[in-house]
Amino acid sequence: MATTLRFLGTSAATPVPQVGCACPQCAEARGDRQLRRSRAAVLLERPDGALLIDAGPDIHRQLALLPSIPPIKAAIITHTHSDHYLGLDDLGAIAQQAGWIADHPLPIYATADNWPRIETTFGHLFRAGMFLRMEARALQIDADQLIGGFQVRPFDACHTIDITTAMLELKLGAKRVIYASDVKIMPRAVFAQADIAIINGTFYQREHPAHMPLIKGIRTCKRLGVDRIIVTHVGHLQWSNAELWARLSEQGADLAYDGATLVFDE
Repeated sequence: MATTLRFLGTSAATPVPQVGCACPQCAEARGDRQLRRSRAAVLLERPDGALLIDAGPDIHRQLALLPSIPPIKAAIITHTHSDHYLGLDDLGAIAQQAGWIADHPLPIYATADNWPRIETTFGHLFRAGMFLRMEARALQIDADQLIGGFQVRPFDACHTIDITTAMLELKLGAKRVIYASDVKIMPRAVFAQADIAIINGTFYQREHPAHMPLIKGIRTCKRLGVDRIIVTHVGHLQWSNAELWARLSEQGADLAYDGATLVFDE
């Protein structure tokens, strides 16, 4: 049974194109839908069900564009920045309309320190009553968990101070895949000899307190023996697609696009 990893969205906190910007990146995206980027999210799909990773403000459109979709069995919220969780209300409505929660609410996994923000914003989705859509589950850092039928091991990405941001080790077929859409520190124990590392491209070489520069992330992956590097969570880098692709190819990395897929044989 094959597993498909689908990039639902690949932008950083602000989608591409940005409003009023005429840089090569935004101008190209305005004219070519394939170069537009929505907020980062991933769907792991098998014929019997799917696991959603993050549900930002674009989640309704991201899922609506799919011609078909297996039932989403669970969702992981890596952290409660707006681009990663503000689509939970839409996700709840989709789950109800699709009949996924006829028997039980949709399990939502997040670390303990992220739950106060989720409950403040979307508490109605988790309380008994007419709006109940979801069930709160604990995402355990440094522990193996079976979530929605998938083997997941979360680690602290050190992206945030007041809350934990999870990066995820996924076992997909015979491959070990690291999904780190927001990451500041890349521990050897997590990344060493990974088959695929999917890392953030928010800033190319600019130092930032919450994000490892992309060029440093690529070099770290290569030093740690990662077999394939894929860039998501792409920021407002302002280069044309051809120039960005050339820069990444020169460094030995691939570039993810909205709708792109990876297929893993079990």
